[in-house]
Amino acid sequence: MQTIKTILNSLSVYLLLFSTVLFLLFSSNTYGQYLPCANEIIQTAQLKDTAFVHHLMKLATLQQNNTNASQRINGTILEIPIVVHVLHLGEPVGTGTNISDQQIIDAVQGTNERWRKINTTEGVDMEVEFCLAQFDPQGNPSNGIVRKDASGIPNYRQYGISYIGAFGQPGSDEIATKDFSNWPHDYVFNIWVVNKIAGGWGGYAFFPLGGNYSTDGVVIISSAVRDTSSTLAHELGHGMSLFHTFQGDDGNFCPVNDFCFFQGDWICDTPPHRQADCAQSNCNNSADSMNAFRNTMSYCSGRGLFTQGQKDRVRTSIPNTSRAALLRSQACTGITTGIRQQTNAKQLDVYPNPSNGNFTLNAEIKPNERAVVEMINTLGQIILQQELSPGNTHTLTFSTKLAKGIYLLQLKKEDVVVGTSLVNVH
Repeated sequence: MQTIKTILNSLSVYLLLFSTVLFLLFSSNTYGQYLPCANEIIQTAQLKDTAFVHHLMKLATLQQNNTNASQRINGTILEIPIVVHVLHLGEPVGTGTNISDQQIIDAVQGTNERWRKINTTEGVDMEVEFCLAQFDPQGNPSNGIVRKDASGIPNYRQYGISYIGAFGQPGSDEIATKDFSNWPHDYVFNIWVVNKIAGGWGGYAFFPLGGNYSTDGVVIISSAVRDTSSTLAHELGHGMSLFHTFQGDDGNFCPVNDFCFFQGDWICDTPPHRQADCAQSNCNNSADSMNAFRNTMSYCSGRGLFTQGQKDRVRTSIPNTSRAALLRSQACTGITTGIRQQTNAKQLDVYPNPSNGNFTLNAEIKPNERAVVEMINTLGQIILQQELSPGNTHTLTFSTKLAKGIYLLQLKKEDVVVGTSLVNVH
C-alpha cells in the first residue's frame, strides 16, 4: 500500500502531463456517426483544481480498497433524476433545435438500455438508470423537460455555447447560458440541449466534485439526442466519473498504462489505445481489446458496452461524490416537499438493498435519545414506523408486509430528520 500511496501523491503532476488537449476534430467517417466531445479540454481545466485532483485520488483509493460501502450497493439499481433543458432558437416544438418530447424520451430510454445492458449481450449491466424528473424543485408535476428560447443570448445563435478552456472559440458565456435554465444540482442532474458547441463538438460533461457548481451537467447538441445515438450515454459516463478509453492519447502516442488504476482511463479492463484505433492497436492487442474498441467511452463505430471496471468506478463514485445527493432526491418519486427540503439529512447506511422488506441499519443511537425510523411510499405517506433502541446496528422488521416498490426510509432523532435512503422492496 505504501507504493500505491506514493504513486497517488504524484497524481496531479502525471495527470497534467497526460491529459493533453485535443485540438483536432475528426470526421464522422473515421469514428462512425459520432462527433467527438470536448472533455479532454474540460478535464484539462478541471485538473488545475486541487479539489478535483483530490477527488480523483480518493476514488482511486476507494476502488483499490473495495470498501464495504460500495459492496453494499451491489445489486441495487441507482436512480439518477435528470432534467433536460432545451435551449432552442425559437422554432415550434418538434422542429429544428426545439426537438420533441418523444425524441428526448426515446433518447433517455436508449441511454438506459445501454447502461442496463438491454438488447445486447456485450458488456455488463451498470445497474444505473436515469429518470426524467416527475416534479420540479417546487413540487409541481413535470415531465422533466424545460424549453427556453435562447436565441437572444449573445453569440448563442451563431456560435453556440462556449465552455471553460475554449481558447478563444467564440460562443455564448457558459454560466449565463446554463443559468438561463438551471435546476438545483442536488435535486437533479442537469442536461442542456443546445444548437451548437463552440468548436464543433458533439457534447461534453463535467466530472463530479465534492460540492455544487453552476456549470455541472451534460451539454449535448440537439441532433445527437436520438435513441439510435450513444452520445448521451457517453456524456453521462463522463458525468459519473468515466474518462475516455483512449485517455492520455494526443493523436500520436499510446496512453501510458503502467499503473492501470490511475493511468490512462483509470480502468484496468479497458486496454489503452490511440483515439483512432478501433479494430486493432499497437498499444495493446490483448484478448480484451474489444472492451476498449466497442466501449461507450470510445469514439469507435458500434460502441455501446461498459466493463466491470467501469461499473465499479461509477458505483464507487456516485455515493462518494456530489452525485450522492441525487440518490436522496425525490424528483422522480414525488415524496412530499417537506422531506425533500431536509438538506442536512445524510445518506443512511442500509443493507441489503434490494430486500424482501427486512433491512439492517447502521446508525449510532445514544442512550436517552429518541429515534424513529419511518417508511414512506411514493405518495409521501408514512406507512410504517419503528422506534430504535440505543446501539449502532439495528434490524428493521415491519409487521406489515411491504408491497414491491421503491420507498423512502428516513431516520428521525427528536422529530428531526437526520438521514434518508431510498430502499427497494422486491
